[in-house]
Amino acid sequence: MTHVSAERLFRENGNVSPRKPPQPTAVSLSAPHVNMYGLRVRSDIDLPGWPRWPRITADVPDVVIRKDPFDAATFEGEQYWTRTLFEEGEVRLEIRGVAKYAACGGALIRVAPESGAKPEDVEVFLTGALLGAVLHQRGIFPLHASCVAIDGYGVAFAGHSGEGKSTLVASIVHRGAKFVSDDLCVMTPVTNGNACVWPGAARVKLDETGLALLNGARSGLDPVGGPRGKYLLPIRAPSDFESPVPLKRVYQLVSADGEPRIERLAGLDAISALVDETSCLTYAVGLRLGSQVFRLAAELSRTLVVSRLTRPRGLEHMPAVLDLIERDVREG
Repeated sequence: MTHVSAERLFRENGNVSPRKPPQPTAVSLSAPHVNMYGLRVRSDIDLPGWPRWPRITADVPDVVIRKDPFDAATFEGEQYWTRTLFEEGEVRLEIRGVAKYAACGGALIRVAPESGAKPEDVEVFLTGALLGAVLHQRGIFPLHASCVAIDGYGVAFAGHSGEGKSTLVASIVHRGAKFVSDDLCVMTPVTNGNACVWPGAARVKLDETGLALLNGARSGLDPVGGPRGKYLLPIRAPSDFESPVPLKRVYQLVSADGEPRIERLAGLDAISALVDETSCLTYAVGLRLGSQVFRLAAELSRTLVVSRLTRPRGLEHMPAVLDLIERDVREG
C-alpha cells in the first residue's frame, strides 16, 4: 500500500468534511453477530476467533458483511495483485485469486469470493483493508498498531507492515503485560480528556521467526492468509477487557542501527506520526476524508504521549528493547 505523508494529506484534503455513516441494513435476527472492535457485525463470511455479541431482540448490526456477486471488470496479474477503485464514496477492492470487495457507506461490506479462494485469504483482506475503509467511512480513527495494557493503561506500537509490531507485543505479553489488540487499534472518540482502544480478537500474527522467539512452532496453527507467510498464535486475553481500554502511550516504531532509544514527540510532530501510521490511509485519501483523519489525529495527540521508538533489527536486541519500554512506561 502506498505511503501518504501527513503533509501531503493535509495539503490535498484540508478542506474536506467527514461524512456520517448511513443507518445499517437490517438483517435476520437469527444470524450470528460478532464483536469487532466494538462494532456489532453480522457476516455471511465465517469470522473465526472473533467473540460473539450476545443476541438481544430487536438489535440491528452496525455493519453487515454480505456475500454478493457484483459487476467488476477483471484484470490480469499474479496471485494477490490488487486494484482499488473509488466510486461515489464507495471503496472497491479486487484481490487477484481471492475476492472482489466493496465497502459501502460505513455499514455494508459486499464480498464476491473467487472460485477456489482460500477462506483465510478472503478473511484477511476482509478484516483488514475493508474493515479499515468502513472505519474511515464511519468517522472512526484506525491506527496501524498493536496494543497491550500495562498497569491498566493501553500502550500501542505503531508502524508499517514488517516493523515487528506483533512480535514485540507477543514478547511483552510474555513478560506479563495484558493483550489488547494486534495490528489495528480502533479508537473511541476522545471524551472527558481520554482516548480508548477497543480489544481485538485474542491472537497475534507471527512468522516462523517470531514463533521461534516465543518457543513456539507453526504446527497446529492456522495460517493468516495473504502472501506474508504468517500464522495465528492464540493469546490469552483478560476477560475484564471486553470494553475499551484507556490509551496513554503510542510508540512509532523505526528501525535503525545503534542502541534502542525513545524520543518524545509533540505538536505537529506527534500529529504527523499518528497520521503517518493511520491504517488504510490511502482509502481515507481516496474517499476525500483527509481532513477527518488530520482532525482526529490532532485530538488524540492532545491526550496521548506519542514517542518514536528507534531500535535495531534482530531478535537478539529484543530484551534491551523491552527493558527500555517498561522503564519508559513506568517512569511516566
